[in-house]
Amino acid sequence: MRNIIYLLTFVLTFANISKVFSQEAELKLSLKDALQKATQNNRQINKAKEQGKAAKAEFRQTNSVFLPNLNLSHTAVTTNDPLATFGFKLKQKITSQADFNPVLLNNPDRIENYNTKIEVQQPILNFDGLYGRKAANAKMEAVDFTTERIIKFTKFEVKKAYYQLELAQEAVNVIEKSMEAAKSALKLTQDNLEQGYVKEADLLSAKVRVLELNNQLADAKNNQKQAGEFLAYILGLDIQTVIVTIEKLDQKPSLLQAINKDQNEDMRSDIMAYKKSLEARENMLKSEKMRFLPRLNAFGTYEWNDSQLLGTSANNYMIGASLSWDIFSGYKNVGKVQKAKAELKIAKLDLADYQSKSSMEIQGAKRNLKVAFDRIEMSKMAKNQAEEAFRIRTNRYKQGLEKTIDVLQSESMAMMKNLDYINSLYQYHVAVFQLELLLEKELQ
Repeated sequence: MRNIIYLLTFVLTFANISKVFSQEAELKLSLKDALQKATQNNRQINKAKEQGKAAKAEFRQTNSVFLPNLNLSHTAVTTNDPLATFGFKLKQKITSQADFNPVLLNNPDRIENYNTKIEVQQPILNFDGLYGRKAANAKMEAVDFTTERIIKFTKFEVKKAYYQLELAQEAVNVIEKSMEAAKSALKLTQDNLEQGYVKEADLLSAKVRVLELNNQLADAKNNQKQAGEFLAYILGLDIQTVIVTIEKLDQKPSLLQAINKDQNEDMRSDIMAYKKSLEARENMLKSEKMRFLPRLNAFGTYEWNDSQLLGTSANNYMIGASLSWDIFSGYKNVGKVQKAKAELKIAKLDLADYQSKSSMEIQGAKRNLKVAFDRIEMSKMAKNQAEEAFRIRTNRYKQGLEKTIDVLQSESMAMMKNLDYINSLYQYHVAVFQLELLLEKELQ
């Protein structure tokens, strides 16, 4: 008896733990919460942010156009090379009259030299580097605008996925409600069959309708599961998380007047990214052209030489400037300029094509929004009429004034019009979100 009690206690405890975990896995989200989680966890957004950091780091490298290059080194050498040996003695400042003996000059003893050196290189005039820096800055800004666009596009995808899940949940509710009506019709048909009011074929039709709804309900629940997994994926959550939407597919006020106002499309983040990329190409072309000009750089060294490790008994310095001019490089620079010109032309064509396509998409999105808004009213009217027709036929069927097949068809039509109505609400939301993305402006 004690073992049975322990077993029951274990089973109940395990059931409670499972229930707790299942409750933790269920997550109720508003659209605002979903957007916030996507901003924090979405992988595409985080990857875009890291690409922005990489672009900033690349731009930071161009500081070398202005800042000096400083190098510290320590070198240890041992040799009996005649020329090197005499030179190291000079560096160590230990040369004597005896070192000029031709016998010693030709066959010197081994010598050790420890050299500590500080080298400084300071750019002064590097015109190609200056325009290369401007190109890197434009590229960095283009990446920032691209990141901004990715965030906006991801939010658009989150909104679509959120209401797609809500649509799937509403579809399940509609089919379950239709299932209840079909089961009630089946029971009523069975009762009428027993009383001889209907035929066996009517009962079979009612049973077939219940089976059809069972299949449709299974499909709807599968769609709901897939929509929930996709939303969890976009939000960067575990796809096993059961997400429950708390905002309904309610009809919003008409936005048709607001969308007819003039919008500055050129300031959209994706178009600005194209413009900054074009600016980077222009500066790269200038940078390639500046390679034909001379470069001026300063340099300086300070070093210590000694026969002992890290010794500093002798020191010297050297300061100078270097003017270099790459006059001819086998058409290498000319080819780079020609390539930069072609890439700049391509960038201009890409921008013009993208702007034209964007304007076309905006006009299409405005038309889609108007169609979606009008469809809501029509589908709502059709839904109400179908539901009323089903109610009337059901009442008449109970009185024996309607055929079973007519009632089943009426119920099927009511369900179809309900699904069509909630789908029209979803399409309206998607049309709004699409236009918001294209205008980069909140319309609701």
